[in-house]
Amino acid sequence: MNPMLPIMAALVLGGSFDLVEPPTADELAAGFVSIGSVRYHPGRGEIEVDGHFNLRGGFLEFLACLPEAKPHESLLALDCDPADLKAALLLLGLKEGRRPRSEADLAPIEGDRVIIRLRYQFQSADGQTVLRDLRAEDGIINGPMEYEMARCGFVFTGSTFIEDLTVETAEGETPPEIFAPRALGQLIALCHRPYAILDNPLALPYRDGDYYAYSDVFPAMTGESPPSVTMVIRKPRSGEIHSQVTRMELPPIKQVIIDDEVEDSADDSLEDDSESKGER
Repeated sequence: MNPMLPIMAALVLGGSFDLVEPPTADELAAGFVSIGSVRYHPGRGEIEVDGHFNLRGGFLEFLACLPEAKPHESLLALDCDPADLKAALLLLGLKEGRRPRSEADLAPIEGDRVIIRLRYQFQSADGQTVLRDLRAEDGIINGPMEYEMARCGFVFTGSTFIEDLTVETAEGETPPEIFAPRALGQLIALCHRPYAILDNPLALPYRDGDYYAYSDVFPAMTGESPPSVTMVIRKPRSGEIHSQVTRMELPPIKQVIIDDEVEDSADDSLEDDSESKGER
């Protein structure tokens, strides 16, 4: 049997899965073209990027950043040149959507979306080491709702260029520009970030969102080296994006209804107290 068939079948179904006998590294790499350290598969329309886990649980602002960038707020660190990642996304045929105007821009973000999956080794409950393939949203918890993030995908915003303030310039000269993710390390945001390449498309209730890593589904952070991960990015297939969801879900607001009679009796009580005070 083709060792890639279980992976392809699971990807079509859209779920997460564990492989006890995964394909070899050579089988997984077959058909990919290198763009720097980013890999692009023209036939399957997929991008792969290697990296490692920064953390297993806790509050998240980013799904992925460059190594050493925001390690306490980003689930993953990806080993790539951000310009190569953007080039590969353009090869998928994506068009850039609008970038958030600032971190305070909480409105929905329109644009082409992608599906992101994470592939890594995981020790199952019976002690077996398996290859886990997980859709990114299934590993992110919506804090207020206490369950997984909506399957909304991630929107291609493309980032922009900023002044490179690390370069010394003569007085009055404008500093050269640099691709913002190269300078800031921001790649894939969960909270709207103007300089990320991919972002959360949902309207947010707060500036920093309220997302957490789902520690049960990720590998333990043991040993000297953090667990490795491969990120797989592709265009969504029919039904994979919950397009009817446009904002981060929050618990319903609890409304306290005051009975008219209770309200009236309270008013009468206040009037009686005032009168008795006046008599005294």
